[in-house]
Amino acid sequence: MTHVSDISTVFLVEHDLDLCGVMAEGLRLDGMNVVEFHESAQALAAIAEGARPAVLVIAPEGDGLITCEHVDQAKASSPGTQIILLLEPDGDPEIPSGSHVLVKPFKPSKLSRFIRLAVAKPALRSTLQALYRRAHSAPARAAL
Repeated sequence: MTHVSDISTVFLVEHDLDLCGVMAEGLRLDGMNVVEFHESAQALAAIAEGARPAVLVIAPEGDGLITCEHVDQAKASSPGTQIILLLEPDGDPEIPSGSHVLVKPFKPSKLSRFIRLAVAKPALRSTLQALYRRAHSAPARAAL
């Protein structure tokens, strides 16, 4: 499992100030470095200017700014950033490819676990691919 130290920075975008504070506090108590934004435009601007968060957690329905195009721009600026969308249970938004979805309501501890999972997936995929290549290399087959 991914250690907290592997998650350098989490950008948290939530328009509800109270909810943002509760989520940020839970993540910080779990050892994560959290930068809070109350508008998605601020987080996207920081990424466009060179910030490289490990994870962008964003509630898109707040200001309506987030679209697939905006998420694609964030991913283009910071390809390693994992995107987690926090959605309402009755919402039916278009989900950008390569993003993860967590449906509200949830406990802050669930958000922490979800962030770790999102960050671990690419690393796990790379590890599995390397193991597969090594297992199927010519010297490995000759040893059988």
